[in-house]
Amino acid sequence: MSFFDNNSKPIRKDSQSSLAQSAQRIGHLVKKEFIHIVRNRQNFRLLIIAPIVQLILFGYACRLDVQDVKMVVVDQDKSTLSRQLLDAFSRSGYFVIVDRLQSYDDVDFFLRKGSASLALLIPPDFERKIQANSTADLGIMIDGVDTITAGTVSGYAQSILTRFIGDITKSHTNRMQGLLYESTNPKLIVPEVTDVSRAWFNPNLVSKDYFVPGVVVLILLSLSIIVTSAVIVREKEIGTIEQLMVAPISRLELILGKTIPCFCIEIVTLAVVIPLAFLIFDIPFRGSLPFFLGAALLFLFTSSGIGMMISVFCNTQQQAILTSFMFLQPSVLLSGYAFPIENMPEIVQYITYLNPLRYFITIVRGVFLKGVGLDVLWPQVIPIVVIGLVSIGLASGLFKRRAD
Repeated sequence: MSFFDNNSKPIRKDSQSSLAQSAQRIGHLVKKEFIHIVRNRQNFRLLIIAPIVQLILFGYACRLDVQDVKMVVVDQDKSTLSRQLLDAFSRSGYFVIVDRLQSYDDVDFFLRKGSASLALLIPPDFERKIQANSTADLGIMIDGVDTITAGTVSGYAQSILTRFIGDITKSHTNRMQGLLYESTNPKLIVPEVTDVSRAWFNPNLVSKDYFVPGVVVLILLSLSIIVTSAVIVREKEIGTIEQLMVAPISRLELILGKTIPCFCIEIVTLAVVIPLAFLIFDIPFRGSLPFFLGAALLFLFTSSGIGMMISVFCNTQQQAILTSFMFLQPSVLLSGYAFPIENMPEIVQYITYLNPLRYFITIVRGVFLKGVGLDVLWPQVIPIVVIGLVSIGLASGLFKRRAD
C-alpha cells in the first residue's frame, strides 16, 4: 500500500480545515476583546499612561546589604603571605572562595557568568616586594552590575586589607632590631601594599543602571497579571460566560482568544516603556536586541497565563484584583530585585524557582549591563517557557472543570 493512498488525503484536508476553523474562532474572540478594550477609552488610556508613571516614580529603589560574597582568586605568588591574605578573606565571614584560578583571563568568565562577585589578583612578586619594603601591587575586580553589592564588597575588601597590612606592620616591627633615623625624627621602614579595585560592567557604580531594568520588569508583570486576570471574570459578571460556554468553541480556544488581546497590549507597553527608560534614565544596553525581545515575549506569555489562571479561578473582578496583588507582592520580594536571593533561608530559595520574575530579571540585567546572550542565559529562559506552558494548560483545564 502506498503512503499517499486515497484515504490519507481527506484526513489531511480535514486537519487543515479544523485548524483554519479553530484560528477563525480565536480570531473572532480576539476581535471582540479588542473592541471592548478600545471602546473603554478611560481604561485604555490608563493602560498606556500608568506604566509610564510607574517607570518615572519607581526608577530608584532601596539599598540593601549583602553577605557570603562569592569570590575567585588568582594567586600567582603562592607564598606564605599570599596564603595568609586569602585566609584573612575566608575568616572574615564576608567572603566565600568558590574557585582558585590559574590565569587572569579566567576571571572575566566567572564575573560575566555571575559565579563570583569579586576576584582577588595576587601577582608573582607579592611577598618579595613586601619583604624588600617596596610597594606591592594587588588587584581586586568587582562585579559592578549590582551597585549595592559592589560598593559593599569594596568596603569589605578594603577593611580586610587594612587589617592585613596592620598585621604585617606589627610582625615587621617585632622582627626589626633597630630604627632608621633621619635627622632627629625616627622613621620606621614598613612595607606598603596598594590595591586597585575596578567595578566590572558598571564602572561608576550608578544605581539606576541596576534598578531601572528591574523596574521595567515589574511594570510588565503587574500590567500583564492585572489586565489578564479580569477578562474571564468580566464575562462572568455581565452574564455572557454562559453564551461562551455553549458556543462551538473549545476551552483552549477561549483561553487563547481572551489572552491574545492582553498580550498585544503588553507588547505595546513594552515598546513604550523600554525607549523611555533609555531616554529618561540613560541606562546602557550591551546585549542582543532580538534575544531580549524574544525573552520579553516569552515572559509576557507566561505572566498572561498566570493572569488567566487567576481570572478562571475568581468569580468577581474584585476577587481577581485582590488575588493578583497577593501574587504580585511575593513575586517581587522573591525575585531578587531588591533582596538578594542568596541571603534568603534555604527553603525560601527553593520557592523562588517557581517565580518567573526571578528568571526574567536575571535576563534583563544580563542583557542590559553584561551584554550576555542565550549562550549564558539559557538556564533562565527554559523555566520561563515551562511555567508559561503549565499556566496556560492549568487555566484551560481549570476552566473546563469549573464549567462542567
